[in-house]
Amino acid sequence: MNKNSIIPMYQQLADTIKEQILSGELQDSDKLMTEAELGEKYHVSRITVRKAINILSEDGYVMKKQGIGTFVTTNKLNRVLKNKVLSFTEMCEADGKKASSEILAVEWKKADPKICKRLKVGKDDVVLRIVRIRKSDDVPVMLEETCLSNRYAYVAEENLNGSIYSILRSHGTEIAHATKEVGICYATEHEAELLDVAAKHPLLLHYDVALDEKGNEVLCSKLLINAERYTLTIIM
Repeated sequence: MNKNSIIPMYQQLADTIKEQILSGELQDSDKLMTEAELGEKYHVSRITVRKAINILSEDGYVMKKQGIGTFVTTNKLNRVLKNKVLSFTEMCEADGKKASSEILAVEWKKADPKICKRLKVGKDDVVLRIVRIRKSDDVPVMLEETCLSNRYAYVAEENLNGSIYSILRSHGTEIAHATKEVGICYATEHEAELLDVAAKHPLLLHYDVALDEKGNEVLCSKLLINAERYTLTIIM
């Protein structure tokens, strides 16, 4: 730490911790020192430490947990939305990670009113419901519930460990557009067990509708995402 440098002390501290993370000295899920301990070690104020931690948090290198501490998060998936619809599998591949699935349910069910509205199907129609835990490098990232209208019944006979988008593509349907609603919810005990988090852990809640090149609704999904393993970047 150089107090005579034109680089602010908080940026120097952020860069120092970042280098420790990138070099492997600090690894994924490691807990950082407290603000007081970092201040004492690097001879800076707690305000300086707080600014440095905020920079690292905004850049996705650490995650602050209220009342517990600050933890390294190097295994986070980054989904970038830039005029292209990516499946979870494609997103993992883009980040150099391996996608996998744990299939919890594959069934036909009567569409509820919300599904009818999203898929533009009739109230008496049945839809294909697929529930999966999506994993990145074997780490649970999201609980995914996907529904498709019966015109895509062939999906039920395919290998559902990978990308549903790829299955659709192989049958001539290309996902070209999507709408997304994003919110926050808290994990139930069952959801927490599936995602390997604590009960009432905050989760990102996504409602997605995927459309083909003609603008026809193909599928809709409800995603419960562990935000400690996932970040969403939107480029406009």
